[in-house]
Amino acid sequence: MLHLRRSISSSPPPSQSPPPLPDLPLSHPIYTIWASNTGLGKTLVSTGLAAATLLSPSPSSESAKFVYIKPVQTGFPSDSDSAFVLRKFCQLALRRRRPSFAVSASNHVLQASASASEAVIGYGSEGEGELRDFGAYEERRLLGEEWAGGAASELICKTMYAWREAISPHLAAEKEGGAVPDNVLLEVLGRCLGTGSEDGGGKVDVWTVVETAGGVASPGPSGTLQCDLYRPFRLPAILVGDGRLGGISGTVSAYESLKLRGYDVVAIVIEDHGLVNEVPLLSYLGNRLPVLVLPPVPQDPSDNLMEWFDKSEAVFSFLKEIMLSVHSERLQRFHDMPKRAGDIFWWPFTQHKLVPKEIVTVIDSRCGENFSVHKVCDKDFITQQFDACASW
Repeated sequence: MLHLRRSISSSPPPSQSPPPLPDLPLSHPIYTIWASNTGLGKTLVSTGLAAATLLSPSPSSESAKFVYIKPVQTGFPSDSDSAFVLRKFCQLALRRRRPSFAVSASNHVLQASASASEAVIGYGSEGEGELRDFGAYEERRLLGEEWAGGAASELICKTMYAWREAISPHLAAEKEGGAVPDNVLLEVLGRCLGTGSEDGGGKVDVWTVVETAGGVASPGPSGTLQCDLYRPFRLPAILVGDGRLGGISGTVSAYESLKLRGYDVVAIVIEDHGLVNEVPLLSYLGNRLPVLVLPPVPQDPSDNLMEWFDKSEAVFSFLKEIMLSVHSERLQRFHDMPKRAGDIFWWPFTQHKLVPKEIVTVIDSRCGENFSVHKVCDKDFITQQFDACASW
C-alpha cells in the first residue's frame, strides 16, 4: 500500500538569536558522510546504509529508524538528495520487502530560497533575497500483505536549506539571497540530530547520517569550509573517496584534512573504476581503517540502480557493522575513562581514593573556546562547556 501526502507553506523565518549549541545524543550511531570531491556517490552510500538498516533490522530490535539529514542543498528542486534517498529506498523496499514488512518514509524540506520555492509552487512570493520557511513534506507508507499492525520502521529525510542554482552553496546564497550564519546552521542541525534520540538504545534500532555538500573543503553558505563548519559536533566520518584517475591524491588530501581537524574517519568507500585505487590507499593508511569498494555505477540515466544496490548490499551491510562497532567502542571508552584517569593521572592536593568517578570530567575534544564533554543523565550525550582556563 502506498500513501502519499504533500504540504507546502510559505512564510518568512522569525528573526531571533539562536540558542546555544544543542547537546549531541550518543544513544545511537550518528555519522557524517564526506567526499573528496563532488559527484562521487555520497547519496548512494546514504541510501545503501538506509536500506541496510531498515530492510535488515537488528534481531534485538522490534523496528528501526534511519534519519538522513542534508544541511545544504543546491540545484533544488531538480536535484534533491533527500528526495533521491526517499525514492530509491521505497523502490528497494518494494523490491525486497517481507510479508510482515511495514515502513513509513518521509522527506521534509525546511527552508528554501525564494527562487527555489517558486520552482516548486509555481509562483513568486514576497521576501526576495530571503530564505523561506518552505515546509514541503512528503510521506509514503509501505505495508506488507501480512502486517499485523506491530511496530513499523521509519525513514526520515530532511533538507535544512535549499537553493535553486546548482553551484557552490556560498555562491548560491550570494546570488539568491538567504545567507545562513554558521551558528544558526549548527543550531538547526543540532535540533535535527536529536530526531530519534528518544528511541535510541531501546527496542528501536536508530541511525543518523549527515551528508555534506561537495568535497571536504567545499564552502558552506557563509563561505566557511564545511570541514571547519561542522567541527563543533566532531561527528565520526565516512569518507567517499575517488576511484578514478587522480583519485588517490584527492582521497588522501581529503582524509588528511579531516584528521588534522580532529575527525575520526572510520572507513573509506570508493567506486570501482578498474584502477585498483584501494591498494595504494590501504598501503598509505597502513591498514588503520578499511577501504571498501563498490561496484561500478551504471551510467545509463534510465537505469533505476536496483541491480546496483543489490550487488552492493554486502558492502553496505559490512559498512554498517563497522560503524556500529566504532560507536560501541567509543561509548565504552567514555565509560572507562574516569577510572583510568584515577589510575594514571596525579591530581595535586587530592586524595585519589576519595574522588568518585562520577565527578571526573571526560573531555572528548576542544573546538574554539569550548570543550566537548561527555555526560550521562539517563542517556549518554556530548555537551559544550566553556574552556574557562584558556580565558585567563
